[in-house]
Amino acid sequence: MSSTDARVRLALVLMLAACGHGGGADGEHPTPPDRDRAVARMPAAAGTAPDADAGTPAPVDAALDPTVFLDVPPGSLDAWFSALAAAERQEPGARVLVTVFGDSHTASDLLTSPLRTAWQARFGDAGRGLVAAGKPPTKHYTQRDVHYGATGAWHVAIGGPRDSEPFGIAGERIYGSKRGAQLWVETCAECKAGTATADLEVWYQAAPGHGSIKVRVDEAPWQTLSTALPKGISPHPDRLVLTVPDGPHRLTLEHAGGGVVDLFGVVLERPRPGVIVDALGVVGRRLGSLRSWDWHVIGAQLAMRAPRLVVLQYGTNEADDPDLVLDDLAHYYDDVIARIRAAVPGTAIAILGPPDLGVRAGGSRCASAEDCAWRTPTMLLQIIGVEHAAAVRNRVAFFDTFAAMGGADQMDAWATADPRIAYGDHTHFTALGYQRWADALSTALLAAYATWRSAHDVPGALPAPPAR
Repeated sequence: MSSTDARVRLALVLMLAACGHGGGADGEHPTPPDRDRAVARMPAAAGTAPDADAGTPAPVDAALDPTVFLDVPPGSLDAWFSALAAAERQEPGARVLVTVFGDSHTASDLLTSPLRTAWQARFGDAGRGLVAAGKPPTKHYTQRDVHYGATGAWHVAIGGPRDSEPFGIAGERIYGSKRGAQLWVETCAECKAGTATADLEVWYQAAPGHGSIKVRVDEAPWQTLSTALPKGISPHPDRLVLTVPDGPHRLTLEHAGGGVVDLFGVVLERPRPGVIVDALGVVGRRLGSLRSWDWHVIGAQLAMRAPRLVVLQYGTNEADDPDLVLDDLAHYYDDVIARIRAAVPGTAIAILGPPDLGVRAGGSRCASAEDCAWRTPTMLLQIIGVEHAAAVRNRVAFFDTFAAMGGADQMDAWATADPRIAYGDHTHFTALGYQRWADALSTALLAAYATWRSAHDVPGALPAPPAR
């Protein structure tokens, strides 16, 4: 099979394998008005993987084996694989949290929700995980497998240059000072995940002069939580833990006065073997954004969450950053990976490369058909190369989304397909497109898990108990 035939076949498979909402690309740097970026004129062959040293595509045979898109240095995912095996055997305490940091692709939860649903179906449902406290007053917050809302005066600080720290592990902080304002989070009865919870946590910033909140589960009596500290005590993140019978529940928070209240989020979990997937994406952000936030807070919260796998999903907004220095990006990966390992020693880490991105070859003022064609920016290929090299250097896993989804110059076909796979911004996917991305990633990871289990002679799921 020629490389061209393989690329066409793979693209068709991704479009037809199975049967949303797209966000903006707001960032900490303005997007160039015309997005006049250098483009990769030659389509990459199907199954191309970035060379770790040069950042250029190197062909691989991906016609039949999806794992070729996944680079797993020996031992790099063992901690996650071991946890999955324990959950699959339904061992007590086999809690497998996957924490995904990222940009708008993760912020929408359209990529992470299919992972959550598929992995919980196989390994067990340990809960929805960490979400914002209620509905942040921003149009960019969208989470699946949970219901949420807010009434009254609340504000949001989003990780970036305009708002002040702390932002916390989710990259945003909801705050308010008006008594009676409410926030609520509820399990989702009609969803495939997030239908029940037994452990509820309220994450907040404790600080001198801060106010109080009232907390209630369902129609139970209110409890009052003071977030104030004595003068002279340094502010720090804290949490309230509530235990309830396993099932559907609604958690309501109400401002009780006394000063400002800072809330980082709410956790919904279940004390049973299984998987949890936290989608901690922030629209328009880059790996450098995560690195720049206060890791005294993020590190402490990451240690409290105790993930078995941390995923770094970045690259799309970096490709639109006119000030990007690739050497700086490489350093950011080294630094962030070191910080994750310091906060959660032994956790597995994976870098999730960006998908294709379309820009007009001649910019918005293009005149000819060739100049107006949507092409992959050359910078995106260079970013993928930097990410892969960082994964090799730091001995963490790397998944080449770009290659797995067909290589270069795919976006315009996806945006005009019926049904559509991508939106007209040539950056974000429809729900169908994110499902394809999630399927490709999950297939590769679970194939690697099966290989690991076989190599280590690890037993699979326990046999079902005999019928009575």
